[in-house]
Amino acid sequence: MARKSYTEVTRKGFGKRLSESISGAIIGGIMFIGAFPLLWWNEGRAIGEYRALKEGAGAVVDVAADSVDAANDGKLVHVSGLVDGVPALDDTELGVTVDALALRRVVEMYQWKESRESKEQKKIGGGSETVTEYKYSTEWNDDAIDSSDFRHSGTHENPTEWPVRSDEFSAQKTMLGAFTLSESARGSVGTWKKLQSSSAQVFPKAFREFRQVGESTLYLGGDPVKPEVGDVRIRFEYQPEEVFSIVARQAGAELAEYVASNGRRVLLAESGEVPAATMFEGAQRRNTIFTWVLRGVGTLGMWFGLSMVFAPITRVLDILPMLGTIGSWGIGLVTGLISLLLSLLTVGLAWVFYRPLLGGTIIALVIALFFWSRSGKSVAVKSAHPPGPPPPPQPPLPPSAAPL
Repeated sequence: MARKSYTEVTRKGFGKRLSESISGAIIGGIMFIGAFPLLWWNEGRAIGEYRALKEGAGAVVDVAADSVDAANDGKLVHVSGLVDGVPALDDTELGVTVDALALRRVVEMYQWKESRESKEQKKIGGGSETVTEYKYSTEWNDDAIDSSDFRHSGTHENPTEWPVRSDEFSAQKTMLGAFTLSESARGSVGTWKKLQSSSAQVFPKAFREFRQVGESTLYLGGDPVKPEVGDVRIRFEYQPEEVFSIVARQAGAELAEYVASNGRRVLLAESGEVPAATMFEGAQRRNTIFTWVLRGVGTLGMWFGLSMVFAPITRVLDILPMLGTIGSWGIGLVTGLISLLLSLLTVGLAWVFYRPLLGGTIIALVIALFFWSRSGKSVAVKSAHPPGPPPPPQPPLPPSAAPL
């Protein structure tokens, strides 16, 4: 039985760690600089998508699925109906036939998988000691895992030959009523589901040495409950013929992408009978979510990159590990604040370019935040000064000047 884990200890001196951090600083600089065009592009993309969807929501026409009206040619149309594929799909190698939009054969092998976990401990003088634990587990995977790249491959070998591989089959033609779906529209519909033997016209009882296990699996090996490395199983998934709602450009009898006036492409598809207004609202929500995700990615990329640029400083401070840890936290805090401000500034400038009114508001908020942080520091500095001496006592008034 192969061992499940191995532990290795490696050591690095101060010079090697410093040279690695300098190399990393170059990569960090590239990441930092690359975050700016990403944030700028994202704002332009978001605004362009918003405007294209808004234009589409005002231009869309509801049409019936059972006939094609030539008067709507070139227009953005909304149509709902059963999407079906012709002809029936066949996996001739395994003898599976089903009426569906698509069929895929998923072949998985039980294989070894390597994972590693490293813990670094700093040493006085700037060096470090890293303890790496290599763990080996088994799993089902439809990709061949190359065990020759394992750190300890001798006792964790995966087979290189497969009796059959995964494959996918799509309907030659996809229809929605009287309309034909273009390639882009076809890619927008379809939900993958597990194929049961009752759903297929033919589900083989055996393929070579395979045997059927349950309603949806073919198995090659020993006990399916206790699989061994090299065992293979096959399952099938399909996209059933279902009702979909599509917003697309009518091009003759075909549903294709609609090009808005700003050049952005519009093509929406959802399962079931969904009104056009609801589909556009959902598309705007997805656009907003994706915009914020990319904003976060850009800000984090800027932060990580800037932290890597200053990493050589922490390597020097690591001569005393405690000092290096404090320096690392301090640099992370400062670079995080700088990255946040620069990200907001970049987004604001992009909006000034694309939408001047909102962009100017964002820029004003960033400037106000900057001066607010500076004023806080100024108040703190003033409060740190010791109080001045008390005023000298006033001489007593002469009796003639004393109040009555």
